[in-house]
Amino acid sequence: MQLQKSVWVVALTALAYMGLFSFNQFVFSSLDGVSARGLVFLPSGLQLIGVLLFVEWGALGLVLGALAMGLGPLYAGDPITAMGAALLAGLAPLFARALCVRYDALDEDLHGLSGAALLRLTVLFSALSALLGQLWLLGRNQGGDLWAGMALHFTGDLLGALIVMYSAKLVLDRLPQLSRG
Repeated sequence: MQLQKSVWVVALTALAYMGLFSFNQFVFSSLDGVSARGLVFLPSGLQLIGVLLFVEWGALGLVLGALAMGLGPLYAGDPITAMGAALLAGLAPLFARALCVRYDALDEDLHGLSGAALLRLTVLFSALSALLGQLWLLGRNQGGDLWAGMALHFTGDLLGALIVMYSAKLVLDRLPQLSRG
């Protein structure tokens, strides 16, 4: 039963990542220039939520969803870069969560997760994701200016994560009102 639940978590997390990634591309594809498209990366919010709620199983779903998206036109003809980027999509939020549990007094079960702690986790995740992602791309000879790339990546992840998490909070805050009629 537990394995079946984990398989569902992985599958649904992967599908949600793919859907939000596609939505993000659709919404921001009309903007001119690569940098304008990277200013908001909505899937980063799902990366955090998936790992906060489902830890390793959520990270695995993120890796699989990112791999499916990366093997398409994103990294066409370069499966190694796609695999590395996909691994980082699951590992960066997992690593940020582990650091916050170890050094920021975040409970493993997330009891007492405050808004301030969630914001620190979001900033840490965005920084780790930007650093690791840009270093990976540079290592694959696909990166340009490290600092400019990191700044754009950090901004996109931070804004995307904040938008998704606060949207989820808004929906969750409204659910009791909806059930009361």
